[in-house]
Amino acid sequence: MKKIQIILVLIIALFATGCVKESEEKTMTCTRTVNKEDVKMDFQYNVVYQQDYVKKVESIEKVTTDNLETLNNYKTTVEQVYAPYKDIEYYETEVTISDNTLTSIASIDYENIDIDELIKIDSAYEQLFTNGKISIDTIENLYNQIGVSCTR
Repeated sequence: MKKIQIILVLIIALFATGCVKESEEKTMTCTRTVNKEDVKMDFQYNVVYQQDYVKKVESIEKVTTDNLETLNNYKTTVEQVYAPYKDIEYYETEVTISDNTLTSIASIDYENIDIDELIKIDSAYEQLFTNGKISIDTIENLYNQIGVSCTR
């Protein structure tokens, strides 16, 4: 009985002093490739999460084609989608064309972003958040619904 008490005291001491690691950050990677006529699209979403909650999402979407007009049209469309978010802190975007590839990068820090501002722009965000956080399961289900495969 004395040994059990000593072990319990040691475990409590480890938690109290912070010697036991909190759960580490992990990354879920989600991808999809689409080939449509002369256009190839590669989508990658890197979701950083800790315990069961999303901390940050970085999306890298690439459109490759030899048709410059098509690339410019995609660029205009993507920039229009991102435009409402341009003044929101912790929501960063970049859209570039190099050679025959358009690259769209978005980085969203869900730990620090103003959730109310996101919801004002797009009310669909409201369904993602529970108590100010996004569950990793929720975002994985969302990606799966649009045909994106995820690996944890």
